[in-house]
Amino acid sequence: MNTVSHITPHLSTIQAPTFLAAKPIWLIWRFENSQGEAKPRKVPYYSNGARRSGVQGRLEDRQQLVTFEAARAAAAKRGFSGVGHACLDGDFTVIDFDRCAIDGKLNPVIEAMAANTYAEYSPSGEGIHLYTLGNLRNSNDKSLATADQFGIELFSTKGFVTFTGNALEIVDMMGNTDTVEAPVAELKDLITLRFGNPSEELTAADQPPLGVSREVILEALSVLDPDMGHADWLKVGMAIHHETRGEGFDLWDQWSAGGSKYPGDLTGRWDSFGRNPGKAVTIKSLIQLANSQGARISVNAISMEEFDALAPIDDYVEMSDDIGQLPATTDAPKAEATPSKFRFPVIPWSQFAVQSSWRYIIKGVIPAAGLGVLFGESGSGKSFKMLDMAASIARGHPWRGIRTTQGRVVYIVAEGAAGFRNRLIAYANYHGIDPRTIPLDIIDSTPNLLLKEDALELCKSILASGPRPSLVVIDTFAQAMAGANENASEDMGKALAHCKGMHKALGSMIMLVHHSGKDSSKGARGWSGLRAAADVELEVTRTAFGRALRSTKQKDGADFQEWGFDLNVVPVGIDPDGDQITSCVVVEAAVPVQGSTRKLGKNEQVILNVMSEIGMAQTAGIEVKAVIAMAVAAMPVPEDGKRDTRAQHAKQALRKLYESDDAPYILEDDGTLTIL
Repeated sequence: MNTVSHITPHLSTIQAPTFLAAKPIWLIWRFENSQGEAKPRKVPYYSNGARRSGVQGRLEDRQQLVTFEAARAAAAKRGFSGVGHACLDGDFTVIDFDRCAIDGKLNPVIEAMAANTYAEYSPSGEGIHLYTLGNLRNSNDKSLATADQFGIELFSTKGFVTFTGNALEIVDMMGNTDTVEAPVAELKDLITLRFGNPSEELTAADQPPLGVSREVILEALSVLDPDMGHADWLKVGMAIHHETRGEGFDLWDQWSAGGSKYPGDLTGRWDSFGRNPGKAVTIKSLIQLANSQGARISVNAISMEEFDALAPIDDYVEMSDDIGQLPATTDAPKAEATPSKFRFPVIPWSQFAVQSSWRYIIKGVIPAAGLGVLFGESGSGKSFKMLDMAASIARGHPWRGIRTTQGRVVYIVAEGAAGFRNRLIAYANYHGIDPRTIPLDIIDSTPNLLLKEDALELCKSILASGPRPSLVVIDTFAQAMAGANENASEDMGKALAHCKGMHKALGSMIMLVHHSGKDSSKGARGWSGLRAAADVELEVTRTAFGRALRSTKQKDGADFQEWGFDLNVVPVGIDPDGDQITSCVVVEAAVPVQGSTRKLGKNEQVILNVMSEIGMAQTAGIEVKAVIAMAVAAMPVPEDGKRDTRAQHAKQALRKLYESDDAPYILEDDGTLTIL
């Protein structure tokens, strides 16, 4: 009777990022129970059904690794628990967060760090595997979970990681299921906090194994007594751990179980090996112990048979003869890079020397990327500053002496259209330009970025009205996602995913103008994942000493550049009563430094607090009566018998503020206030 294998067809539906899927690093795995262990282990196998053994990364190991598609098919056909991959070359790192998704609630710190790259739930559903480009740290660093914090383990040049394809919700919302990006700064800081600086962590992981086979290790163990002294017993375990890159636990465990001192579960001890700084215990220590007991084992680190298996020596001779006969002309066959499955791919000069040019909109300030954020407190002048930069881009004019790449700009005015109209007139008058020659277009209807339909309609309108823009500004982000909970990853993630979709459809940099949080030192208001999702983040600040624009994040540039600026009042027209209408333009100024300034009165401070609160919801069209009413309510009630002068004092304080040289507000011609 033929044996019928149990199949697991659900595996055939999982997907992996293309960057990972094409690599020949994939294996299959299944749960297996081991004596003395409370939980089953996830044991890796090759796609042909043979258990993975020997030294990871050695030629015979690499030759049996396959692509994701092949491993997925093998796991489904053979009824294995799932697929996974080897970590070998350090071109990517997997950060394994343990116990960070308890009872279906994901730790918000990890969720924010996963906003720009692929991350998925582990098989247990309580852990997260987050993927980043490059070798983030030495492989196999581990910080165990405690009652107060989640655990972290890193994999880049050794080890096996299971893969579920069960992406985080934020990954789906941000459209990052096929994206593996460089680690964000917050992740790097967390790793440094847990493991210290990289320069301080030279461990056993830095010394490569010698390539000793599993059979040789068994031969050495066969002459050793598992009831040897404790120090030597530990040395045996550490040597096997180092040589097998942590995959030889069964060798040490089964050998130890043959002695009378066998303590039972050794997994905790095994997992502790290789993490302490200092000289590594290598396989040479085990060989030395075995040879002292009569074994005759020599470690041949270089096997000429392996070279012979690649090509007979005659081929090399023939090849060397042919080299002298190649024509020394440009007619030689074009070289092609070796396949990526090799650790040391060969790249022709002609390919390596060609680098893709770094594209920018404002060089070193706004890259030609996907998503940017410009934020600041109410009254800081962030909208004026964004218009100043956008107009420079549309004109192709240097901004602060910095090169710009000229292109169309679409500015979505989600609030205060009347005030924005005056700003445009003020800019044109001040700079002496004809607006008809500048490709800067305005949308004064407010979209809701929580709705995919609105995001799609925006794209259609923009594409139908002219060439693809270099920059699309959404001012303000809060007004363009009505009803959203700005602190919730679900709402913010959905809005950002639609912004990312707009970038994909338009090829434009999407720039969000946003508010600072209550504590401006903590960045933009709301969900912390906003910063992680952005390619660039700019902050506009206003203190008693002046205004400034500061670069707080540049994905491919220098952070913490700073430019001072001021706002000059410019006449823009005359109202029906014959009074002058004014607005402001941005002018260059030195970066503000602290110095003496006018101290605000207590009533002026009340007005500032009221306007800051109103500014969370709107920055233009603010009714003076509403401001006065809120200020009166915030002032102390007069004692019985005394006249109530709170409204008068509030009006005087407001007038002082908007008539001062450093006014944070403008009184518009329609009698409403606009926050600068």
